[in-house]
Amino acid sequence: MKKWFITLALAAVVFSAFGFTAPAQAAQKLDLAICGGSIGGAWAAIGEGVGEVIRRSYPGSNTAYEVGQEAANLALVSRGKIQLGIAHAQLIKMAADGKKPFNSKLDNLRALCVLYKGAVEHFIIKTDTGINSFADLKNKKYPLKAYFNTKDSFMDLVGKSVIAAEGITVEDIEKWGGFAKNSSMGAALDLMRDGKIDAYSNVIQVPSSHVVDAGTTLKLNLLPVSPEAAKKVNEELGTYSTVIPKSAYNFLKEDVPTVGATVVLFTNTDLSDDEAYAVLKSIKDNFTYFCNIHGSLKGLQLAELKETAPVPLHPGAVKFFNENK
Repeated sequence: MKKWFITLALAAVVFSAFGFTAPAQAAQKLDLAICGGSIGGAWAAIGEGVGEVIRRSYPGSNTAYEVGQEAANLALVSRGKIQLGIAHAQLIKMAADGKKPFNSKLDNLRALCVLYKGAVEHFIIKTDTGINSFADLKNKKYPLKAYFNTKDSFMDLVGKSVIAAEGITVEDIEKWGGFAKNSSMGAALDLMRDGKIDAYSNVIQVPSSHVVDAGTTLKLNLLPVSPEAAKKVNEELGTYSTVIPKSAYNFLKEDVPTVGATVVLFTNTDLSDDEAYAVLKSIKDNFTYFCNIHGSLKGLQLAELKETAPVPLHPGAVKFFNENK
């Protein structure tokens, strides 16, 4: 359970009697848990980093990072079991609307800040398959052995929505003699290196260090998303059309059209305004450190932190951004 400890209350009373005010920051301690993705991934690094900046700004605070799965994390934060989470803004909007995979509306979730905007769909495939497009995959009825990101994560939903918009279903792939399973990125790329699978789909930053590394030992390509399919996915999931530039990976011969999403730090409406404000203040106070936690945060600007659409900001975040323009 989250708590505020006002450790200098008596001193504040004494100081105020003599016309002094004890600094608020020194009087606050936070007790917060943060949930994200698998150990070794970007969200684990960012979640641990959020805890670290809180401890730096509010010494004595207790923070903990908890491994989880994205859809389940939204439910945990909504119920107040965990105070902070990392997720795609578009999935939070789907939860608020009660869309699948959610059985009911989780409409009490609010954003604290954006973490990064360039989370884009990568459909990574080995070139020895001879598949250069989703049309190739469909026309050849290729027995693709593919993994998607963890089940019911936004990354999983995007990947499967992309192939569906291109006229391919998981059932089709299985009927052709292939399969579609779920796994974290590190494990899936290891399977690709071992020759066990042909392809992996994930929504990640550009460039992804995992993909860069895999490209040093594997001959890879990224399948482009057609404009028609991108439009369908955008309408369904709230994503946006974007491009992975050929300069992002040395194995690309041309830019790759795809769809993208936004990753945010979020909470629920029960978090006090003071706590929400304090989390954001700790990020601002340690901003250089924060932006170096993971490659996906590089280039983040303070002015961009409030751009969390389609998820509304927590009132404490609104107060912070109004005072820190």
